[in-house]
Amino acid sequence: MSFRKDSHDSPSLKRVLPRLERSSLSVILSTSSVFLSERNLLRLFRWETRKLDRLLEADDSYDVSQIINIPRVIGVSESNRNWSVLMVLDHLCLVIEDCRKAIVALSDGVEPRGEIDLSFYAPSEDVGFEVIGRFEHLTGCFCRDIQSAINGEATFLGPAQFSHPCFGTMNAKRWLAFAALHQVIHRRQVQKIIVMLGIT
Repeated sequence: MSFRKDSHDSPSLKRVLPRLERSSLSVILSTSSVFLSERNLLRLFRWETRKLDRLLEADDSYDVSQIINIPRVIGVSESNRNWSVLMVLDHLCLVIEDCRKAIVALSDGVEPRGEIDLSFYAPSEDVGFEVIGRFEHLTGCFCRDIQSAINGEATFLGPAQFSHPCFGTMNAKRWLAFAALHQVIHRRQVQKIIVMLGIT
């Protein structure tokens, strides 16, 4: 399995997130990957996904395609304040799928080739309603494949590692912690978008 090469113009989280915030998120990742089991990390991912699903169930009360400026969410760069709910889901789909691939490979002892290009994960403003179904499908695939790896006693703490542009080299368990934390951050972003849509 290979990842796309990092482009020279790719935006870096190191430049768009404050240093203290990056350090705090890194500590959260380290702590959760040490003190939470793989099952509990997957449970957190599922819990946050269910919260997102409930927010989407009420989508007849707000416009999921409307791009709106919101106060910055911790863990989300300044450039991501102007997104719609559909754009957040598009971003989540891209990240969830690549996290799934990385975790499954690493837990099998295989190190992905290449580097992560952050520009790949920027959503399209033209994303349509089909992304809701894609989000449901990809989160289901993620949960199924990670659960299978856990049941198969895959090695989440093995020596195989893959580098994140902001958080450095991470093993399968830390990537799983990242996937769960990423769901938390962007669920909060969706909530803020919905609240701001009700205000405007």
